[in-house]
Amino acid sequence: MSDLFDTMRAYPDLLSASGVVGSIIYISGFALVQSGRTCGNGPLYSASKVIAAILVLISLVGAFNLGAFIIQVGFITFGLVGLGRQFSSKRDETVGPRPFHDEQPEPCLEIQRDTAPHSFRLAS
Repeated sequence: MSDLFDTMRAYPDLLSASGVVGSIIYISGFALVQSGRTCGNGPLYSASKVIAAILVLISLVGAFNLGAFIIQVGFITFGLVGLGRQFSSKRDETVGPRPFHDEQPEPCLEIQRDTAPHSFRLAS
């Protein structure tokens, strides 16, 4: 395993690029959710967070940071939990119980702008 890390450290520019791409994926996903273009509880959003976390985690091989490591492990863990829940809800209920509870995640709410400036209402 140490040989793999040593090989990866021989390419610091690739490690840095990995971290930059991961950061772009993080920020893009967050921007898409905040602008209402995508839903934050879909499988694509969860998968993008797992991929971004893996890329940033790879970049930490060159310059380790414990705080960043813990954040990335958390994103990977909970992203995979979310993906598992999403895919387990699609399986036949006769196979077995769902791992957490029977409720589906809340759907994303659409926000529509009223005619008055700075006023919003939920779409019906």
